Amino acid sequence: MLTLALGGLDWIWADRVGLAFVGWTRVACILIFLLAVGLLYGFSGRDRRLSDAGNYAALWVAFSAAGAIFTYLAATLAMPLRDTEFVAIDAAMGFHWLAWSGFIDAHRAIQLPLFIAYFTFLPQIVGSILYFAHTGQTERNAELIWIAMPSLILTTIVSALLPAVGPYVHFYGRRTEDIVVLMSLRAGGPHPFPFSRLSGIITFPSFHTVLAIAFIYVHRPPSRSFIPVAILNGLMLMAIPSEGHHYLIDVISGAVVAAVCIAIVRAAMPAVALKAPLANRRRA
Repeated sequence: MLTLALGGLDWIWADRVGLAFVGWTRVACILIFLLAVGLLYGFSGRDRRLSDAGNYAALWVAFSAAGAIFTYLAATLAMPLRDTEFVAIDAAMGFHWLAWSGFIDAHRAIQLPLFIAYFTFLPQIVGSILYFAHTGQTERNAELIWIAMPSLILTTIVSALLPAVGPYVHFYGRRTEDIVVLMSLRAGGPHPFPFSRLSGIITFPSFHTVLAIAFIYVHRPPSRSFIPVAILNGLMLMAIPSEGHHYLIDVISGAVVAAVCIAIVRAAMPAVALKAPLANRRRA
């Protein structure tokens, strides 16, 4: 229902501002296939694990599509850029992006694992869906999608009100592909965007930070995946300023969003789902 509501808002808003999103066929085919897997294996009772994997993967695809469109639409508000303020906040905390980025780039042995960890964002979503479905930890899949949904909506709203181009563009003046898209959205006018080319345009708060913390949380013990997931996402958090071109305040604000949304989900989800014993479930 939340996905449908967000999709309806996207449709009305896009029509008002003249944005068009093309290439729906591929997304629709993937969604239909995943829903078919979830429904067929669920109703037949043949394999609950495949049913869970199909259902949660379909939820992620549908909400990711609606959420991505929402970020583009929110950018059309074209509020004043806040990079100068964010640089000042970082400096007040003793963090200087140019110095940090220069240090990381000068040490290949450090930069490479951070680079790899940063780009495990999507593989970790897929891996978590499959792992929790395979090990029967359905409530962990539910937690992950429910943390991601309000987090994306909240980060999008905040980023629309306090937009930024990020430290790389701010300091070097070289527009990356995502910032080119952001600036074109801020300029207004009709724009067709293919789904295959949609990119993340949120700087503040960092949504990478939100999901890194969410991954650690949902893989918490007694899940056997906790230690490797915690290490991987610890590296991702370290990588966000340099590899993701984020200010330190982006990371801190993303952590706050994650903490708030995790608390909301813990309070809102049925206690039986959160406290279901895992001892008798299969774990990998």
